[in-house]
Amino acid sequence: TSRTPPPPDPDEPTNVAEAIASWGLDYVVITSVDRDDLPDQGSGHFTETVQKLKVLKPSMLIEALVPDFRGNAECVEKVSKSGLDVFAHNIETVEELQSAVRDHRANFKQSLDVLMMAKEYAPAGTLTKTSIMLGCGETPDQIVKTMEKVRAAGVDVMTF
Repeated sequence: TSRTPPPPDPDEPTNVAEAIASWGLDYVVITSVDRDDLPDQGSGHFTETVQKLKVLKPSMLIEALVPDFRGNAECVEKVSKSGLDVFAHNIETVEELQSAVRDHRANFKQSLDVLMMAKEYAPAGTLTKTSIMLGCGETPDQIVKTMEKVRAAGVDVMTF
């Protein structure tokens, strides 16, 4: 991590798409570090990578595991409409442990909002997905409550 990371490599979406397409995979998860330093928070890079990969291998299922884009609706919309099959953003832990587990700039509500926006913007059939870590001190009741909130937000898949 760096306080002043270099700009993204403009060739990276093409290079990543070509590499992944050559591996013979049916399903891939594309992720990245947070790029809060960029005006579009990296959403353009995700979008371009997904689009280039779909051109090279239209049958491949693509999951993009993305940051919260600081809740920026334009960034969420751009990635949601990129042609991906699964929009994933992890809420990380139960609501009660967010401040102990996550960076102070992220929070449970913002993550749920991002997932709801993705569901709204994405074409029909696009799945939304989230995940939480277990073993951080959460109670069974907190886990159930979190699952209920995630489901109420319209998220399709939740993993642990």
